[in-house]
Parts: sequence; C-alpha cells; structure tokens
Amino acid sequence: MQCGVVSVEQDESVYTAIGILVDKHLSGLPVVDQGKLVGIISEKDVLGVLYESQHVTGNVSDYMTKEVLSFDIEDSLEDIALALINHNFRRVAILEEGNLCGIISRADLIQDYVSSHKIPSWQEDCDGVDNVPLAKDVMKYGLLTVGRQTTLFEAAEILFPKKLTGLPVVDNGMHLQGIVSEKDILRTLFDPNATGSLVNDIMTENVVSFAQTDSLADICDCLIHNDFRRVPILTDGRLVGIVSRADIMMCILKHKSAISRAAVLC
Repeated sequence: MQCGVVSVEQDESVYTAIGILVDKHLSGLPVVDQGKLVGIISEKDVLGVLYESQHVTGNVSDYMTKEVLSFDIEDSLEDIALALINHNFRRVAILEEGNLCGIISRADLIQDYVSSHKIPSWQEDCDGVDNVPLAKDVMKYGLLTVGRQTTLFEAAEILFPKKLTGLPVVDNGMHLQGIVSEKDILRTLFDPNATGSLVNDIMTENVVSFAQTDSLADICDCLIHNDFRRVPILTDGRLVGIVSRADIMMCILKHKSAISRAAVLC
C-alpha cells in the first residue's frame, strides 16, 4: 500500500480539495477528521459542482461522499482486488484501528503482481454560449498507446509508472480499435480462470469518443454521468488526443478566474 497518504480535513475549503486533486493528478481524495476517515471527495464530484455552479462555496464536508469502502491493514490483497474489480472506484482506504494509514489502488495491485512475477521490463515502442471551449482547446497530444497484440504485462508496465487508468488501442495508422483499462488487466491477473494474455483478448471495443470540434460542455456532461475518466478525440477515426476530467476542471477554473479578474477591473 501507499503510505503517507494525501488527505484533506473535512472542514477545509472545497477549493483546497480541488487544488490537491488537480496538482497531484488524483481521482479521489480521502477526507479525515483528526485522522479518522469520514469520507472521500472525487474529481467526478468536483467536476459536477464546478460545471453546475457559478460560485462554489463551502467546505469539503458539503461535497464529500460519506459512505466509503475501506479495509483493515490485515485484510488480504485478494479481497481488496475483488472489491476494486467489482466497483467503479480506483482505490480503497486502508485503516489501522480506525485511522487512515494508507491507500491501495488498482495500479498498486497490478504493479505488485508484475514485480512479484519478475516480468522483465521493456522499452516503450516509439514506432447556451458561443464561446464554449472545444475539445481541441484542452486535449492532450503525444499519447501513449498499445496495439491489439501487446501483452497484458507490457500494457501494465506502461500504465502504472504513468499512473494512467487506461490505454487507447490503435492500429498502425493510429485508428482507434478500443481501450484497455487497469481494471481489465486487474480482473485478468487475479482471475484464475482467465485465459487471455493479449490486449486484444480483454479490451473494450465500443468506446465513447468525440471530435476535435465537439463542445467541451458535451464532453463534460459525458464524463460527469459515466465512470470513465477520459475520452479519446478522433479525426476520421484516427486518435489525435485525449480529454480527461482533470483537463476540464483546469479549463473551468481558469475560465472562472478570468471572469473574477474582469469583474474586479470593472
């Protein structure tokens, strides 16, 4: 597990939590009260609030989810893996005598499995508004991708060092074929009946995607109401970028900051 967990007190301003989520590239943040776990605030929660409200006020406790699945420090990794496979969250809190002492994520379990099985490392293959931002205004370029014939261990060794939740699967022409997620890999690694060994065996082929000229508002609405954290951006079926919840959060915060500065100047 990861010790020295980044957390936030429940009586802190919600903007403190937003700053930590964006700065640390986290999907969720444990909320504590004098060391005791009392909830979690996720980037999905924050994105919904920022999108719907012109002015965000209040403390973390006003927006956090109070029902949080946690495990004791003595619980087995198999039980934790099963919980992460069967639920949409990416990590669980680890408690010792009721106090938050660590976090275990899907990526941690994948990394532990790969390391313990001594899989050799490999080199990354080089082969109502008119001014709503568009996908192309915030999307990220220079994407890490895999092919259908990439092994699961190779995919895992790309995912966990970069703290990614999924990888686009493309052909030689960068046409999107699907998505392979850390959850897909985790399910296969810990399932004794699993037979797949390649990305092609476990990837999701029906992927929600957008074009460069699609409204960021539409993408935001999609990411708020679905469990995936990012969407691929395509041009004529070719992968050209990715837009994540964190990208949109940054865009919204910058936009609101600009509005506030303009109001002060006026």
